Amino acid sequence: MTPRTSKAISYISFAASILIGLQMLIILFRGEAACLNQGCKIVENLTNIPPLFFNLVGFFYFQTVCWLFFLVRKKGGLFVELARLFLLTGLAVESVLFTYQIFVAEAFCGYCLLLFAIVLLLNALAGWKQFVAGISILSGILLISSLLSYGPTALLSKGQTINTGTYGTRTCDNPKKELYLFFSANCPHCENVIQALEGCSSCNFHFNPIEKLDNFELKGMTRAASYDPILNRLLLKLLGIDTIPVLLEKNQSGFSIIKGEKQIIHYIQQACYQTDPLLYLDRTGQSSQDGIPVFSETGECSVNIDCEKEGQKKAPSEKFLEELIPAR
Repeated sequence: MTPRTSKAISYISFAASILIGLQMLIILFRGEAACLNQGCKIVENLTNIPPLFFNLVGFFYFQTVCWLFFLVRKKGGLFVELARLFLLTGLAVESVLFTYQIFVAEAFCGYCLLLFAIVLLLNALAGWKQFVAGISILSGILLISSLLSYGPTALLSKGQTINTGTYGTRTCDNPKKELYLFFSANCPHCENVIQALEGCSSCNFHFNPIEKLDNFELKGMTRAASYDPILNRLLLKLLGIDTIPVLLEKNQSGFSIIKGEKQIIHYIQQACYQTDPLLYLDRTGQSSQDGIPVFSETGECSVNIDCEKEGQKKAPSEKFLEELIPAR
């Protein structure tokens, strides 16, 4: 490795740490990270660690690489091997985050991809042997990740149910139905549905957000000790649904799925505002997904991109739902 190459790696690493430092300042002053695309918010909402911590780790990593290669130019020897090891470690970490975006979030974070590209570039600058080793690590992680199951079927082996994704529950004295509302805090149609819940007297509502909520309060709602929004996203994916709001009802004949603001509000008014529910659903909007009746209507937001109309995918069987949703 030439002194010129070492100097280039130091400069690029230092520039990357400055970029991350700016991102941390934005988080501190704005309360949220600067997102290059919609995928950044999706990935951010699916992590258990605050974005500030992630960026802090990245800042110290690039600073360490910068000064390690400074020592490589000055002293060489052991610092060369240590610097190479640090580059491979960074690429291994970035490779895991890269596969997470592919197989779990199913959305790409532009900011994360930029950092991934920088780490890959640093390994390439360190020599062709270093680059081949880095590509081998990346390929191995991608291969293993592609063989693992990240889908909803993996959740059953962990004993998780739909209640694992419930943020809070609003109960009534004599509930006739147990309903699960899948929603997002950034969806205006979801907000209208939640407002329509005022006055409900015969339904228990479970609120299952598809992303982490910073501040969501509703009169009469009891917060759960913990919740997992990733499970809610996976369940919607299992059902072939990529829009919200969605209301899931378990009844004697199986399951019903009500989609869209208008249809859900109509359902709530007819089924939850009185002791004896009426025939509440408009059958003109009914379709079927693998035997499960689905009632659709306009007034939906995309799970990934706010309020963008998208098509439906085929859903798996009702048998899985019976295992996922516990009997009461």
